[in-house]
Amino acid sequence: MRDLLTRGRLAEHPVWARALSATELHARAILPVVVSGAVEDRERVAEAPWLERLSITELVREARAAASAGIAGLLLFGASDRKDETALLASERDHVVPRAIHAVKEAVPELAVATDVCVCAYTAHGQCVLFGAAGGADVPGTLERLAAIARVHAESGADLLIPSGMLEGAVRALRAAVDDAGRPDLPVAGMAKLESALYALHRHAVGSVPISERAVPLLPADDPEAARARALRDVASGADAIVVKPGAPALDIVAKLSGSADRPVLSYFTSDEHAFLVGGSEGFTDPGVAERELLAAARRAGADLLITHGAFALAAS
Repeated sequence: MRDLLTRGRLAEHPVWARALSATELHARAILPVVVSGAVEDRERVAEAPWLERLSITELVREARAAASAGIAGLLLFGASDRKDETALLASERDHVVPRAIHAVKEAVPELAVATDVCVCAYTAHGQCVLFGAAGGADVPGTLERLAAIARVHAESGADLLIPSGMLEGAVRALRAAVDDAGRPDLPVAGMAKLESALYALHRHAVGSVPISERAVPLLPADDPEAARARALRDVASGADAIVVKPGAPALDIVAKLSGSADRPVLSYFTSDEHAFLVGGSEGFTDPGVAERELLAAARRAGADLLITHGAFALAAS
């Protein structure tokens, strides 16, 4: 068995370490949730009734239920109608996301809380990078904003930060930010995100402005070496884990990274992947069984943790 001290902060984190040693699939599962300050209770996403935006009160209820079911944790996203050119809202201390982190950790301290650190849901253009006055990508300005978001999430009690936008330098910026915030133990993940059509539903759920072309390119789906190289660069920059996305199309990437990155690997099954199962085949296929088979495949491929909307169904099976 590899020495945990060589595997980064996630492996050493008391809450995540418990999940990483679990034998049951659901105890390694992380449930994505969307919280919104504009929702009083629960708001269903019209295109996917199983997907909801939650108030903080309902999020805490969801967290209690997840902990009772033995699920490892939540991955928290914010939805907001307030957008600007600098994603300022995302780094404000009284924003719904930091308040939600604090509320969940206060109510259910044994449940891990991971957070998304990105600007796309808060900008008027929907891209994962900010733009300067001349119209070009402002990478330094974006990294500064991501660091500000990370500090707020760290101070609120988050257990893992995931810079999902694939911007080069993000891991290093977040690592410096959480160290400055007095949370040197807080894990930061790297991201290996493949080009895919399987991200649309999530962007709709968090209210990201639709885009036709990404300003920050994703990894080519037909080049597994590109994903490995990116993951290893993130590890060299201080990443304590690697998130691989989407789930099923990237199982070979999970296997490759599990054998070489020397960090826990998280396999992220997207909203769109879940929708195919729950929306599907007129009773001929049991969606819960089918999803469990996919998640078991990810685990066999080497995924240490599983990000999935099917976490509750997995716990009930």
